[in-house]
Amino acid sequence: MFDLLNAMSKDKVHLVRFVLDALDGEIVDSRTESAQTPLISSVLLPDGRTRCKFAELLLQRGASVNRQDGTGRTALSYACEKGYLDAVKVLVRNNADPEIVDSWGNTALMYAAVEGHSPVVEFLKTLIWRNV
Repeated sequence: MFDLLNAMSKDKVHLVRFVLDALDGEIVDSRTESAQTPLISSVLLPDGRTRCKFAELLLQRGASVNRQDGTGRTALSYACEKGYLDAVKVLVRNNADPEIVDSWGNTALMYAAVEGHSPVVEFLKTLIWRNV
């Protein structure tokens, strides 16, 4: 798992594909010692292009978009907290559920609102209201 996360952090897409292929995709939904999934780690990458590229790759390889970490948080929750609208859109396009509640009773929308990420809040509000 370390090799996968290390390759993602260095923007080594060919190496990430190699690791996923070598392990036949078995680690795509695994968790780190801090209980984060590779998808969660990908949406936390600082560069937008890299972040979205690896999120898309992991989702194509079968990563569960709504898989929760040890505290009940999803990749969408973390992307919203960081204000990464690009990653939020990738996750939502892949059926991320914005209404999943974590261990503290918070949703992805709540994290975006608390951090003051208005574009993410507006995007999620539109999405949620459209589904009502």
